Amino acid sequence: MPAKIRAASQADLDSLVALNQVVQSLHATLYPGDFKAAVDPAALRAYFAARLDGPHAGTAIAEIDAKPVGYVLFDVQVRPETPLTPNRARLYVQHIAVAPEARRCGVATALMRHVEARAMFEGIDEIALDTWAANHDAQRFFAALGFAVFNVALRKTLAEAG
Repeated sequence: MPAKIRAASQADLDSLVALNQVVQSLHATLYPGDFKAAVDPAALRAYFAARLDGPHAGTAIAEIDAKPVGYVLFDVQVRPETPLTPNRARLYVQHIAVAPEARRCGVATALMRHVEARAMFEGIDEIALDTWAANHDAQRFFAALGFAVFNVALRKTLAEAG
């Protein structure tokens, strides 16, 4: 059965917190210095509550047989014109998570199609996101949807001084 995608509501906060464990666990495993292994559920609930569908943000939830199996969290980002760059609006995907039992069922694709529809509704012609270098599955997934590398971020960790 295909996933049904809808805007998340206050009634979905507990589901969003539970589904976030999928992506948080992966990130904490890949990059333990950057992500907390254990997240305070109340703080995460408040975080999601503040980011539900609004003029500059959105959260959609995927359901199969009325059971939440994934979500996507995104922002509308507007960059004003500068002497160097034109103004630009884009939709930026912050998180996407799919429950392990719902993977390879089209859930993530359906969530991303929802994001595309929202961008088109807003008159925005660009969607951006980032994925961690070690998350090869995500890179393959996004490439299959037509996403291409447009920026490479680098970092250097300094040893503590003496």
